[in-house]
Amino acid sequence: MKQLFFIFLFLISGCVFAQDNHSVYWIYGKNIGFSEEDNTIEKEGIVGVKNCYVRDLPSTSGKLVDSLQLGNKVMVKKRTGAVQKIKGINMDWVEIQYRSGNETKKGYLWLGFLALDFKESEGLTFMTVLERINTRKEEDYEKQEFVLAAKVLDKSNVLLDSKEIRKNITESYYYRQELMGNFGLQNIQKLYRISFSGEACGIPTYFFYFGWTGTKLLLMPEKMAVSDAGVYYYSENFIFPNEPGGKQGFIYKVIEEAEEQESTNDNESVMLEKSWKETYSWDGEQAKLIKKSLLRQELVKQ
Repeated sequence: MKQLFFIFLFLISGCVFAQDNHSVYWIYGKNIGFSEEDNTIEKEGIVGVKNCYVRDLPSTSGKLVDSLQLGNKVMVKKRTGAVQKIKGINMDWVEIQYRSGNETKKGYLWLGFLALDFKESEGLTFMTVLERINTRKEEDYEKQEFVLAAKVLDKSNVLLDSKEIRKNITESYYYRQELMGNFGLQNIQKLYRISFSGEACGIPTYFFYFGWTGTKLLLMPEKMAVSDAGVYYYSENFIFPNEPGGKQGFIYKVIEEAEEQESTNDNESVMLEKSWKETYSWDGEQAKLIKKSLLRQELVKQ
């Protein structure tokens, strides 16, 4: 059963079609429904690349009318219906409005030049940028690798640091972000957490953590959860140093898994439940997995 479930998970998360529109990652992150009938957006965006061009038409063949730089903010008015693939990312051209000096200007921008979203805190801007999508063909399907970057800018929009992660997040369209405390982690001022989740059974939710030291970002352990109603579930949760059960210098990851088993009684289901703990040492710069230990394993009748 478990093997079949993960084959299913691989197929739905690793196989995509050329017509997929990656704009959903930006749009769902803004809590906007994705509709082919209604192209209205009316949400603020922020430029996530070093430099990009505003055009008079929604296409790279349109005339250049202006340029925007990293950290510039725009109001995204609506989708135009024109979609273009750049750096492996298939996204909409959108109509934007922005301030330039004392003027309010309009034009068209490829949505992939904007960060998925951003958070501002104490003069800093934290953002997540979909940098590119690498695609590898395997027989009759395509496997995608999303290259995501967490970036931190100062109040003058100077890039202070950037860290990349690479993950197949196909079907996990719903992007969220959060700035959190340091949870007692040495050398960390705050954690920047981003997540991607899906809307159906079998679609994983991924959580990625970045530690901000005040001068740079540090990659932290990640976690995930996935379930298929009544058949299987898998979840990972962290215990940080200042949380109940935590300890200075360590990060614990508690993993729980349950899988439905064959039963001779049609009126009951039996789940094999188990949990284990991974122990990471934390020295203020990196987390290192040092131990795995089984906590519980038992058959449970439902």
